[in-house]
Amino acid sequence: MKVVINADDFGLTKGVSDGIIYAYKHGIVTSTTAMCNMPFVEYASELSKKYPGLGVGVHLTLTIGPSLTNNTSLTDEEGNFSKDNLVKTLDEKELYNEFKAQIERFIKLFGKLPTHLDSHHHVHNKVEPANKAVRKLAKEYNLQVRSNNDKFEFITDFHNENATKQYLIEILNLNKNIEVMCHPAIVDLDLYRNSSYNLKRVIELDILCDKEIKQIIEENNIELVHY
Repeated sequence: MKVVINADDFGLTKGVSDGIIYAYKHGIVTSTTAMCNMPFVEYASELSKKYPGLGVGVHLTLTIGPSLTNNTSLTDEEGNFSKDNLVKTLDEKELYNEFKAQIERFIKLFGKLPTHLDSHHHVHNKVEPANKAVRKLAKEYNLQVRSNNDKFEFITDFHNENATKQYLIEILNLNKNIEVMCHPAIVDLDLYRNSSYNLKRVIELDILCDKEIKQIIEENNIELVHY
């Protein structure tokens, strides 16, 4: 059984980035995805260079932070994304250009191709033009896409009230190749102010570093991998 434990939101804040690295060093996180339009992505890229065993992909972003391209349909008057993009009619070409710019910024900052692609708030599954743009880019860069591949079954609900030690144990007993989405962090003021999912990230971090969880993985010969 192969398991990817992917920590979303690398680069969202300093505390999120530090928490993800802590969960890699002291816990079971094997993979993360970077938000390439957020202010701490440069910090995250420098952190990751110290830990080459951590897989790093791109967390394509359309609902938070600034756009990296000039566009007419994706942002507000100040050039920022919002959750309104989940329900708006969006231009596929503008989505393609924006997501490509995020991937290219990743390559520039991290000095390599990403391991895979996923998206903040699952926009590549919820918004059809975004799905088309991401599939096109995945083919162009020869990358796997979360929940659109046959390598790993995506487990999305280790989150909020389901982010418990018992539920993670149940997931690890599924006996199939899976990717588990998680959101570990050390909560800082930027995270507290800008994300409603803040304090619970520390609970996730604690669970992901739990000794019993690591023992179960070892006893069941679970192979922790990344894409």
